[in-house]
Amino acid sequence: MYKEYYGFTHIPFQKDIPTDELMVHKNLKEYQKRMKFLLKHYGIGILWGAPGSGKSVGLRWLRDSLSKNRYRFYYLPDPPASPTDLYRQMLLVMNLEPAFRRIEMLHRIQEHILNLSVDKKITPVIALDECQMYSHSVLESVRLFLNFEIDSRHHLILLLSGQTEFHKRLRYAVYEPLTQRIIIQHQFEGLNQEETESYLLHRLSQAGVKHQLFEPEAIQFICQVTKGTMRKIDTLAIQSLLLAAGKKQKTVDQATVETTVKENFWA
Repeated sequence: MYKEYYGFTHIPFQKDIPTDELMVHKNLKEYQKRMKFLLKHYGIGILWGAPGSGKSVGLRWLRDSLSKNRYRFYYLPDPPASPTDLYRQMLLVMNLEPAFRRIEMLHRIQEHILNLSVDKKITPVIALDECQMYSHSVLESVRLFLNFEIDSRHHLILLLSGQTEFHKRLRYAVYEPLTQRIIIQHQFEGLNQEETESYLLHRLSQAGVKHQLFEPEAIQFICQVTKGTMRKIDTLAIQSLLLAAGKKQKTVDQATVETTVKENFWA
């Protein structure tokens, strides 16, 4: 209904937009700069932020931006239940033969990393998501990816991504053997009001509408209630468009957005 009413060519505010169509706001630009530094210097990078703040999008952008001839990207979206489960998942995504003993699993992973790095001159990039749900024993096992006997060279890039509580956990002394190897950190933050307005227009344009459908007061309210979190902005925007179209409104006003806020548990 709202699609035809507002003249969209396809459904707006869909989840997985191509990474080359992302709006490059200030925080994303800073993330891209830090990723380029990490790609040059290797080691561990820590990413954190609230749910829906853009962490997974940032990892997708990194994956899509890497040269297939120079990098091999491995992604674990789900938290492993144990160190053994971690190694089993890594063997699976690396397309390696399984092993029965944990130490054998680790050795196969390390051999694969060395084969890529030393023999083929390809840098492995391992990205682990939802790290706030990783136990201490699993995080300690992650660190072992970087241990290559007496070889002091870096052979891979390791990205650990999680929600804000993950970053807070890393401040404990027990994680110091891991945190000493961190090269960069990046916090994904919400958009400000000006960025929120640009983001809404950007997403509308991607769906075929080239003008702003959200009134200034509505944009201000959306930014305020979502704290600039893009996933929440997307949800409120699509709900508000649906309600506004039902009322035959040419634009989305603040009252419409206030009504849709009540439909969300996080508001």
